[in-house]
Amino acid sequence: MPSLASMNDAHQYFKKLPAELTDYFDDAYQSAFDQLMKALEQFFDVTSTVNQQAADDQIISSTEATEIGDHGFILLLKLVNLMEKLDLPHKRKEIEQISLIFARWVIHFNGQLKHIEPIVNAFAHSANSMKEKKSLLALIELMDMVVDASSDEIKHDLESSNIYRPWRLLHINRGIVATRTHDADIMKKVFDEMILYLPQDAASFFSEGMQEMDALDYPPNVQKVIEEYFLHQPKIKLH
Repeated sequence: MPSLASMNDAHQYFKKLPAELTDYFDDAYQSAFDQLMKALEQFFDVTSTVNQQAADDQIISSTEATEIGDHGFILLLKLVNLMEKLDLPHKRKEIEQISLIFARWVIHFNGQLKHIEPIVNAFAHSANSMKEKKSLLALIELMDMVVDASSDEIKHDLESSNIYRPWRLLHINRGIVATRTHDADIMKKVFDEMILYLPQDAASFFSEGMQEMDALDYPPNVQKVIEEYFLHQPKIKLH
């Protein structure tokens, strides 16, 4: 799948999607899919209008951006669910990548992100295929923006007992990507926020980092940062 950058790119992707999926649908799935495509077409009409107005300095409020983005993400999640039911993991990954475009749009208009699961999955897919520092730096920049733009409810981490919750995975994966950049300043910023938002997980993250240092052959500056954070974390005793 080519790299997509704009809402127009996302729109063009969804225009081509029906023809790629016709062989997979029975009547019930076809009906559900057609409704989603119609709703997405309306969503893109709205975002296109907003973009045109923004070009004329008519900017929507952060609340409006949040509501529009929320609607778009709900549609994406329904499509992801449909791809799961059809056992089409490659299409699911493509649609999750589209969520990064939706996220950038919401963030551009100062909205909040209420559904970060597809974004976090897209980050994981992207990170697995990246090796160049330039790409990793661009990814960590977007991860930073998503953390900042996540809704207050997500930041309050109300599902803290669920280790697979997107908010936790976002910070863990962000910590891994930050480490892979080998940039001490970026690592410290990300690690500080992990301690702030995930105090119950930070210590184990740094402990695992210490165990992996030799195996992954981290450079000395990276080892120094991880060791510093490992030594300054309170050791949690299990009763």
